[in-house]
Amino acid sequence: TGLTLTFLALLLLAGMGQARVAFSPLDEGLLCSLQAWRGPTMNAAVRLVTDLGSPLVLTGLVALAGLLGWPSRAPAERFGPLGILLAASLVSAGLKEWFARPRPGPEFGPLVHEPLASFPSGHAMLAFCVYGLLAWQVWRAPVSGFLKASLVALMTSLVVGIGLSRVYLAAHYPSDVVAGFAAGVPLLWLATVLLRSPRATRDPQEAQRR
Repeated sequence: TGLTLTFLALLLLAGMGQARVAFSPLDEGLLCSLQAWRGPTMNAAVRLVTDLGSPLVLTGLVALAGLLGWPSRAPAERFGPLGILLAASLVSAGLKEWFARPRPGPEFGPLVHEPLASFPSGHAMLAFCVYGLLAWQVWRAPVSGFLKASLVALMTSLVVGIGLSRVYLAAHYPSDVVAGFAAGVPLLWLATVLLRSPRATRDPQEAQRR
């Protein structure tokens, strides 16, 4: 299943990446429809949401979670999100350089200005990988069902919200965001495979007691 999803994600990514200049009417239509919601309060709220997918905020979040030993005290699981963040950042930069799709132009009224290329969305990819891995770890952690479901729902909502925020701000076309999610699928799947190993999930204190 993981290999199939990875293949389909990469196929989708390659297909969408061919549109470097000529974008679909759906891309432009969704961009324009979200602009109807713009206003001072909404703009501030969306900027806050999009910041939750920035490399700086994500680095601080996963580093703090790792130092606190959450959601697992096993070293690999504690710092797994930091590893996938680094990997996703490198892959995102490489894909942007490869496809070199320009960002939405001034006719869409971008509210942020980014130096790198548009395809795929780095914020969407990093959020999918980091929050997705954290959600997977929480789901496997020995916590109450209500807390587990609430945290997973929160992280899922963050991924979707960050993706929408990039389109709202006209930092990306919708297909950039979809491509960012697709590019994150192989990395997230690989991270879960590696972290399933008994050695990765072993609590060092428990191993010492043995």
